[in-house]
Amino acid sequence: MLSLLTRRAQPNEVFEAAARANRPVAYIRMAGEPVYILSDPALVNEVFLEHARDVMKGRGLQAARPLLGNGLLTSEGEFHLRQRRLAQPGFHRQRIESYAAQMVTEAERHQSSWVDGARVDMVEEMTSLTFAIVGRTLFDTDLTGDARTFGDTLAELMSGFGQLSAIGSERLVRLLPKGQELLAKVEDLDLVVQRIIDDHRAAISFGQPHADLLTWLIEAHDDEGAASFGATMSDAQLRDEVMTMVLAGHETTAMAMSWIWWLLSCHPADAGRLYDELSQVLRSDDPAGEFRAPTFDDLSALSFTRAIVAETLRLYPPAWIMGRRTLNDLVVGGWQIPSGSIILGSPWILHRDPALWDRATSFVPERWLDSDGQFDENAPGQRRGAWIPFGFGNRRCIGEQFAWTEATLLLASLASRWRPELIPGSRVSTAAAVTLRPRYGLPMTLNRR
Repeated sequence: MLSLLTRRAQPNEVFEAAARANRPVAYIRMAGEPVYILSDPALVNEVFLEHARDVMKGRGLQAARPLLGNGLLTSEGEFHLRQRRLAQPGFHRQRIESYAAQMVTEAERHQSSWVDGARVDMVEEMTSLTFAIVGRTLFDTDLTGDARTFGDTLAELMSGFGQLSAIGSERLVRLLPKGQELLAKVEDLDLVVQRIIDDHRAAISFGQPHADLLTWLIEAHDDEGAASFGATMSDAQLRDEVMTMVLAGHETTAMAMSWIWWLLSCHPADAGRLYDELSQVLRSDDPAGEFRAPTFDDLSALSFTRAIVAETLRLYPPAWIMGRRTLNDLVVGGWQIPSGSIILGSPWILHRDPALWDRATSFVPERWLDSDGQFDENAPGQRRGAWIPFGFGNRRCIGEQFAWTEATLLLASLASRWRPELIPGSRVSTAAAVTLRPRYGLPMTLNRR
């Protein structure tokens, strides 16, 4: 196993190689700790669902707690359930529909600055766009004066905490010089978030609440949970959920969109099929043949567009790894796993397994279409647990439908007018940290359709 670790620089490659060589449970040691990597969907379900009370979040997210606090990604037990209960209505269909209009508005605004023939880093472009969207939907603001600082600082923090994730201890992260440097930057972001919370509370008190997710979180009441948590969220709890949603709400979608553009650049036939669908669905009555902006009501008609999103999430899942630390001794797949061990279930590994998927490493969007050509997440006939881009059970991403809506509408809006192409000779590979990012960015040429 040491030879694997020295030959392969990226964790996703290390874990995948170990999992393929040692099915269904691979054992390695990482930073002195025992790590068990699961490659059987049944075992992933067993650990992450059936034994959910016997495990807690793994080392990566524990190390990121100085940034994320005790939000939905990191909290445990009854407190997690309470926070999820409070936040869940903010992601119901009616609210997603209202967010959809803001998503498209930001996409239209963003592409208005694009110039035919310009060279851009598509990772930076998608990060900027999704950050604007999360600012609008979460804060009902463009973060004027803070946007660049907030976005740049958050990117630096994600990279820094990703590098420290192998430590797996919040206490040690806080003691290290690098950790203390990152914590000072977290405090800068906290000042911005607190100012926005204060502004929202003031707007509510004056009877002029914002129409955004933060207002919903401030006003949400919990009459079911433990009294010790309080009926509403404190500023500290709001801060943690805001930071979590900013991260989850823009970084993951930005990475998915970045990988989508690269895959379409590599597969022009699929890009052409996408354009044909957009021509049918979005062609306006304008004599000039201009496309209209997509809407929430168009989602059901954008089957191939959604299939491209799904296939990208399969091949390049932004949330590429899920870790749990065992709280008790467990028997998994015949393996005795001691308390305190790390168990990994990886979408990257499961989504690319030839034993689970036909043409597992190929880009095949049509696998997500049923016999009538309609998008269906069950169309590939995958086993339960083989397709987990948004996690499991009560830890499943609360913003899943937000993410599907955003990615589909952004792709429809931008691809109807633009055809980005990777600049020849560019290096493309993965960088697996908090999310799965293109290691060298994605330098692309913008081509106007």
